[in-house]
Amino acid sequence: MNLFTIQNDLIADRTADAWYRVPSDGPNFHYRWQWGTGRDGGFSYVMGEHREQAVCRDEPSLTISWGLDVDDATDPNDRRHFDWADKFPDPSIRLFWADIFWNGALIDRVVLARVDGARGTIPLPNYNMQVTHFEAAIADLIDGLEGPTREYGPFAILERIGATIVGDHDREGAGSPR
Repeated sequence: MNLFTIQNDLIADRTADAWYRVPSDGPNFHYRWQWGTGRDGGFSYVMGEHREQAVCRDEPSLTISWGLDVDDATDPNDRRHFDWADKFPDPSIRLFWADIFWNGALIDRVVLARVDGARGTIPLPNYNMQVTHFEAAIADLIDGLEGPTREYGPFAILERIGATIVGDHDREGAGSPR
């Protein structure tokens, strides 16, 4: 098994039906934590964790976890603003990670954005308003795993904000149309 096969054939080339969403009744053990030394000595604490997890039905060694906030949510005044988000009635954006694991080892990560009051999910566009095919496939997978409560899909949102979907050189074109 190589990384391209995982990214292209097992992830980008499949729909949410190829995955089993693990019930989120408890922790999934993918944490973000802070540690260090301060005036009072050493400290260590959990800052957040992924909220959801799914496993590939055909290849259980492959899992994806999502929902861990990119930003530290402790300061409500420290919110990011993106001009493209002004196209929505609710311009608030929440960035989170979708982390891909193979046999429990992190093998890839995509930054996703909840848009329009969490009505939709897209990959975070770069400064040129581009996302890759693989990133869009991850957003579409997460959208599909979260079910029919989504108001509109990632591809429609990307079109609405004027983002373009491009090939992914770093991932050897994973997710690109054949």
